[in-house]
Formats: sequence, C-alpha cells, structure tokens
Amino acid sequence: MKANLKIVVDTPNAKEITESIKIDNVNIPKDMTLSMTYTNTQITIEISIEVSSSKSILTLRNTADEILEQITLLDKLLQKNR
Repeated sequence: MKANLKIVVDTPNAKEITESIKIDNVNIPKDMTLSMTYTNTQITIEISIEVSSSKSILTLRNTADEILEQITLLDKLLQKNR
C-alpha cells in the first residue's frame, strides 16, 4: 500500500522557495518519492511512500512537517527583505 500526500501553499515567493528547498531534498528514503513544482504564486508538493509499517506514516508526516517549516521560514525571510 502507498500513502500519498499533496500540499499546496500560496506565496508570492513560490519560485525562490521551491528552488531553495529542492536542493535540500536529496537524501530521502528509498521508498519515498518527492515532487515539488511551482507557479507564480503557488507551491505544490507531492510526497508518496510505500507503507511497510507505522513508521512509514511517521516518516511521511515528519517529511511534510520539515518541508512546511522550511517554507514558512523562507517565506517570512523573503517577505521581510522586500
């Protein structure tokens, strides 16, 4: 079984944030896929993981939490510097 998660974030800094975060997402678990795309004002993150145990769901949640924390931090920083 696979668990899929799609997150959509509205921000005027979509390009800058997506390009910054993509660099950080190189060491993901082998059973996980991660896709990040953007438009002018929106970031779309799609995460999938093969569920082999309850730990897989926690890994999915922790990955999503980490990405959302990074987006929030970068968005605040970029808004402050405009």
